[in-house]
Amino acid sequence: MNIKRILIPLDLIRSPCDCLIFAQNMAADRPVCVTLLYVLNLNIVPPTPQIYDELCAESEGALRKLARFFFGSELAARVVVRMGTPYKEIVAEAKKESADLIILSAPKRRTWKQLLRLGTTQKIIDAAPCPSVVLPRGQKVAWPHSVPAMMEAAPAEAVLPAA
Repeated sequence: MNIKRILIPLDLIRSPCDCLIFAQNMAADRPVCVTLLYVLNLNIVPPTPQIYDELCAESEGALRKLARFFFGSELAARVVVRMGTPYKEIVAEAKKESADLIILSAPKRRTWKQLLRLGTTQKIIDAAPCPSVVLPRGQKVAWPHSVPAMMEAAPAEAVLPAA
């Protein structure tokens, strides 16, 4: 499979390192365009334009820091912030950018209600226009090389606090 465009939807509240390390290892061997996507899920309380602009700016800044940390430059990865329903926006971005691969981090399921609910990850997989890789959270993963023994965490200022 010839992978040229990778989409990585990130949850900036939890550590996104697994997906970024996986993409970093893929990009080491071949030229790859990486898009980091964060979806502001503001369905509960519609934000004012000022709050929306602030959230977008904060999210974009966090994505740029992650791009710099994992890919060597803020410009090494395309940064996209959208507002809406996460799985719909992720699928729309994959179609828009003609993504060859979506890299997702598996959610941690804790309650029986969560187990019965069709989660965002499954919805993305079902609707995606390209293959998806779901990485188990907290596992060391690599493509095609092994992950360095000293796996550094994402910069703390690049992970947003819970809303």
